[in-house]
Amino acid sequence: MIDNYIGQWNSKRLMLQSEFITERQIGEIKVHLPKPPEDTTQILNHDVKSTHGAILSKLQKWTPPYIPTDKELKDLPSNERIDFIRRELDRRTNGVFFYNNGGIEYITGKHYFYLTYWRMEGVGLPHFRDSNRDFFYVWDEVEKDKDCFGLAYYTNRRDGKTSVATEIIYEYASRTKEVHCGIQSQTNKDAKNVFRKLVFAWKKMPYFWKPTDSGDKNPKEALRFEEPSTRSSKGDAKTYKEVLDSFIDFASSTESAYNGFKLSRYYCDEFGNFTEGNAYSRWNVVKPCLQVGAKIIGKAIFTTTVEELERGGGKAAYDIYKDSDPNNKGADGRTASGLYRLFKPAYYGYEGYINEYGYSDIDGAKKHLIAERQDKEGAALAELTRKFPFNVKEVFQSALGSNVFPVFKLIQQREWNMDNGKVPRRGNFIWENEDERIVKFVDDPQGKSEVSWLPREEDRNKHEVIRDLPSPLFKNLGAFGIDPYDHRTTVNEGSMGACAGFKKYDVMNPENSNCFFYSYLNRPPKETILYEDLTKAFIFYGMQGLIENQKSGMINWMNDNGFKHYIMKTQQGDYSKNTSRKFIDGVSTSGVMIREQMISNLNTYIYDFIGRISPDTQRNFLGVEDKNIQIDLHGVCPFEEMLSDWEKFDANKWTDYDMAVATMLAKLAVTPVRKKREEKEGKVELSLSSFFKSYKI
Repeated sequence: MIDNYIGQWNSKRLMLQSEFITERQIGEIKVHLPKPPEDTTQILNHDVKSTHGAILSKLQKWTPPYIPTDKELKDLPSNERIDFIRRELDRRTNGVFFYNNGGIEYITGKHYFYLTYWRMEGVGLPHFRDSNRDFFYVWDEVEKDKDCFGLAYYTNRRDGKTSVATEIIYEYASRTKEVHCGIQSQTNKDAKNVFRKLVFAWKKMPYFWKPTDSGDKNPKEALRFEEPSTRSSKGDAKTYKEVLDSFIDFASSTESAYNGFKLSRYYCDEFGNFTEGNAYSRWNVVKPCLQVGAKIIGKAIFTTTVEELERGGGKAAYDIYKDSDPNNKGADGRTASGLYRLFKPAYYGYEGYINEYGYSDIDGAKKHLIAERQDKEGAALAELTRKFPFNVKEVFQSALGSNVFPVFKLIQQREWNMDNGKVPRRGNFIWENEDERIVKFVDDPQGKSEVSWLPREEDRNKHEVIRDLPSPLFKNLGAFGIDPYDHRTTVNEGSMGACAGFKKYDVMNPENSNCFFYSYLNRPPKETILYEDLTKAFIFYGMQGLIENQKSGMINWMNDNGFKHYIMKTQQGDYSKNTSRKFIDGVSTSGVMIREQMISNLNTYIYDFIGRISPDTQRNFLGVEDKNIQIDLHGVCPFEEMLSDWEKFDANKWTDYDMAVATMLAKLAVTPVRKKREEKEGKVELSLSSFFKSYKI
């Protein structure tokens, strides 16, 4: 992710050429930069001096070079005019190095062209930004890669991505013969507006960057670098020695608009917000336009924020992202989409938090954006988060789900986990002494289990013996929920075995209670390995597991191997219309009544104890006095697989969300049957100085 690289060279003043980093990792893409010239006089700003004549690094910053007006340039002696244009052509082609607050920076040729010549309506020339610098590094790598069709760029609103993309289109078309560059957007009107912005910048170009054109001073549909009419408006005959015969146009938003055309550059604007057509379907039409046989002859750039995820755009944008991983290529050396992907978080290059040298104030921007989220909930928070995302998951949050559970609470929890470095501990539960039913936990980065809490040494493997079989001693303190798979199952063989552990509230250990503490999502080659993996966890914690009994394999295995007391029983009438009070192993989740109960239990818990815990929840559910209420109190759930499954959960497709089902079973196991949530046995007064604030392993 982008967090792996932002600021790692901005924070240093790389003053020597030998310190300049030529190979950098930007997101998932490795870029390669040229070495700075050994002659420091070739580095811009090498001679920036104070009024006293001393070279001061703090005065070194990006400043666009003075570009003479057309009249001034034409009045110069021809040799000076030619030397100036050659210098600019070299910079446009090869980029430049410059000193910036004492450090050496490099910008690509296209970035130089953007900073020096690309004027925007009401803004003028853009400023140097570290975020734009990195984008142009990636684009340069994309253009050089013969097995890459282009780049899908995901970022925040008002990031200037449209200006950058249109500059890339123009820069290429205005120097290359006989090429066609196309633009599409979410609607015809939007595409026309993007084209208008390109035309505005073209009009402001100096004459030497404006190839001979068709003579239309205000093109509406296409900018053509071709020979104009043979006569001017005054009737004077005109002749032209050479033209590019290239053009830039925009097309309707239909999927087939460019079908059959040969394209050299293609820009798809706001592809995550389409209301007309599908971005991926459109790309499948455009992609052949950028190749001849197997050879890639053109490049595409896609840019977007993802806002209306309930409509088709968000899903297509997600599919393009998923299929554009540069580290996952097929036998042909290309990604599934043919594109590469790049995500930039909102706090990188965020306007208002960029210093005079163009470097981002990451911490300041984060605090500002988090503060903007604090007073919003529900759909408003989800929408704001998508517009200004911190990570890729926020870009697509709710893109694939039905929002059964409150997405804004899951966002809050993820942010808190990230800001506080909360990650679970991964490993495996193994037999220390199988004969005596003693289990231990061993750390393993490839382990199948994740935990956020381990009991004290003296509280592990606690059981009593009932009729010669072990029975867990702490079954009243918490429970596991299990959604297993079964070797007898012939449908949905791809299901995973999922297990979640939940610990009830413990006044003596508040930071490790009233929370999920265990997560398992795996599919071992044999179902018996799954059964044993989970049974060892039950033994270690001394708790029972509530197992979905429609797949009876695990229940049968535990009964056959002497672990019957670790299976939680339920009464048939508790969660169905059946009036029988007979106890059965596990529970069936096939009925409407139990599914509604499971969703309701977990939904209430997420609202109350995931993400920011409201003052009302602290007061009404925990019995906390007003003087002890914490404003920034958050829940405990460091398990990304849980948060992700809750976020995407669709109540009509339970079989797709094994972890969500396991968590609902765990919560069902610790919730009194047919008792309302407010029917508590009493409220405990406690200090919240440590409550849910951290967990210890």
